[in-house]
Amino acid sequence: MPTRTEGNAPPDGRVAWADVAKGACIVLVVLWHVVVKDYLRIDWRIGLPVPGAWGLLGEQLLPLRMPLFFAISGVFAANAVARPWRVSGRPRIARNLYLYAVWLLIHTALLALAPDFPTDRATGPGELLAQLTVTPSNLWYLYALALYFVLAKALRRVHPAVLLTAAGALSAVAATGLLDSPGNRGQVYQNLVFFLAGVHLRPHLTRWADGASPRRLAGTGAAYAAGLTVMALVGAQKWPGVYLLVSVVAVAFGLTAAARLARHRLAGPALARLGRRTLPVYVIHMPVLALLDRLLAAPVGGLGGPARALLVTVYPVLLTALVLALSLAAHRGLTALGAHWLFDLPRRRAHSNPEGETMPRIDAPVLPDRTHVEEAARVLSGRVVRTPVLRSPAIDRLAGARILLKAENLQDGGSYKMRGAMLAVGRLAAAGHTGVVAQSTGNHAVAVALAARRHGLAATVVLPEDAAPVKVDRARAAGARVVRAGTTVEERLAVARRIAEVESHPLVDAYDHPDVVAGQGSASLELIEEAARRGTPLDALVVPVGGGGGIAGACLAAAGTPIEVYGVEPVGCDSLARSLAAGRPTPVAPSPSLADGLRPGCVGDLPFAVARTGVRGVVRVDDDAIVEAFRLLLLDLKVLVEPSGAAGLAGALRLGEVAGPVGVGGAGPAAGHGDVGGTPWPSRGGRRKTVGVVLTGGNVEADLVARLAGDRMTAGVAA
Repeated sequence: MPTRTEGNAPPDGRVAWADVAKGACIVLVVLWHVVVKDYLRIDWRIGLPVPGAWGLLGEQLLPLRMPLFFAISGVFAANAVARPWRVSGRPRIARNLYLYAVWLLIHTALLALAPDFPTDRATGPGELLAQLTVTPSNLWYLYALALYFVLAKALRRVHPAVLLTAAGALSAVAATGLLDSPGNRGQVYQNLVFFLAGVHLRPHLTRWADGASPRRLAGTGAAYAAGLTVMALVGAQKWPGVYLLVSVVAVAFGLTAAARLARHRLAGPALARLGRRTLPVYVIHMPVLALLDRLLAAPVGGLGGPARALLVTVYPVLLTALVLALSLAAHRGLTALGAHWLFDLPRRRAHSNPEGETMPRIDAPVLPDRTHVEEAARVLSGRVVRTPVLRSPAIDRLAGARILLKAENLQDGGSYKMRGAMLAVGRLAAAGHTGVVAQSTGNHAVAVALAARRHGLAATVVLPEDAAPVKVDRARAAGARVVRAGTTVEERLAVARRIAEVESHPLVDAYDHPDVVAGQGSASLELIEEAARRGTPLDALVVPVGGGGGIAGACLAAAGTPIEVYGVEPVGCDSLARSLAAGRPTPVAPSPSLADGLRPGCVGDLPFAVARTGVRGVVRVDDDAIVEAFRLLLLDLKVLVEPSGAAGLAGALRLGEVAGPVGVGGAGPAAGHGDVGGTPWPSRGGRRKTVGVVLTGGNVEADLVARLAGDRMTAGVAA
């Protein structure tokens, strides 16, 4: 199935500039290794000082490459430092040490096949043991990340000024060469301060990047160049503190340049994508370069004439691009063969699945319950909007009941999907993941993009080819890389799973994810609590049904209470109703409907497992009913919702009209899920019935609003 990518992080997106900075750093790292380990060793036999110029350029970038790399790493680790050891230890410490050990053994074996290649390698058990412990190898970045995180977490209660001063002093002394630093230990000493700066100065670094301007870029670039010039002219590199100061200026320049590059239409997305794949490039590129050195150095050195003059100028760039491409291709090949253990800790069995999700599989024996929704509500308190509950006397009269409307169209991201996304993404961030993948018709994608940006994660979202433009634009503006794929959930899910596997990022499913279900349920729980606070406890709860996350969350929120939960589906998109009748999730070929968010094709397995015992009934509504509900909300309450959000009210009004048993769409009971009997919404205990309705979202196109708010529409026009 063909796909296309649209947009990436917005110009001011924090994740965009951070990923661009990482991408630029890995390019510079590979370029440096190409120059010093291959290019400068070739006898070019040319009278031009081009090789020396490349070597000089690489040296001038030394104060920038790794300091910027570690500053960005600190930015991404800032949230994890505050979390318990048992949560952050595995992804931040054990993972990096594990990868360091695995790839050190691989490098030792592979580089032994290229004994002339100029890089550190162990030649005996003693040297290998030293590299595994106190003398880090060329993979020292992974070694340092684990060590830095331990220090940052263990000393997190020490004032940042004290920490940064001490780390800065260590860096300054190490740069003078006074400390014994075999292997790459000197680099470990020098760069701790930049990681701690990323952790403790994250808000300041973010504001600096957000305020990047051409003038600031020119100013920091000039200051960096001046510092390099002073060091070169007076030999001040070994003076205490000079190299550190130049590195600080270099990082300021690098952050500014990354923020500016993130706004470039071509360079920004390319570097951001590479920035999300630095690990495989970092661990694979050295053996790849060693192989290319053996294959290419002699033939290239034997060239003559114009070919030599041209190649001496562009060879480092060409070889760097080739090394990057081969490293990424090797990563794709290894992961396709199932060698994920080369790039991550082996998954714990209870958490392992093809999508790389850090959660139990949906067929696990334990389903989420009301306590999960209550816990979700506590976690999300203050992180999502506690949306208002609205009421209209006119709507009450039409429904024959007291209707309380939970205005989730006013939620961040424009829908209640923000709740599940914030909970799921937040826990993935706490587990150490650096990116997430999602698929949906729109609202879930927007919510995941926003949640990922808040937690400092990269996000890739897969949307259908016919997705509403307003949802595509919101997802892109929230910082996500948008991929368009097909028109069915199966097509989107296949693409999302493939991206998740290639990028080693977990898939945050829109429906089959316990955290998503529990998060969506917090909206219903708030509605239940608000109704009780007003002295009008709910008798029924009506929720639109797409993939089923919202209705499942409502069932959990209402568990243990007398509240009856009803689902609402568009005519021809009634997977839940058919699934309840069949006793298993049953797909449908969705019919056209204004409610684009309620057309996933099949209710999720997890939502069905919850809803099959928690749903009282399901009602089907057509586009005319949805339009009437939309116009009621807009004209009477001045509330703008999308058709999918208005479907809940349409269903409540439909249920209120029914004077006989209702199950699937008012056409009879649905295997124990029917029976709204007697008069419409009959009174209970001598009081009028109170019905809660979740207005699930408000992301709607302006031209559609104009159409729906106008004269009454016929079914043909609505379609």
